[in-house]
Amino acid sequence: MPDDYHPPIPRRNPEDIDLGAIKADLEFLIERVTRLRKEQALKPLYTMIGSAATVIAWIELFWRHCL
Repeated sequence: MPDDYHPPIPRRNPEDIDLGAIKADLEFLIERVTRLRKEQALKPLYTMIGSAATVIAWIELFWRHCL
């Protein structure tokens, strides 16, 4: 390695790092990801129920008006 090598990201002074702020940010991100997973988990179920209801409505409409 050449002597003039510099790391791409300079190291921070450990006394300047605010661990409380990092912990608060991580807790916020974990809470958001958890909420997003809960919201996304039910979307396939809603899609299946909505599709089934649409198919049943079309069958009923056809049955009552065309036959």
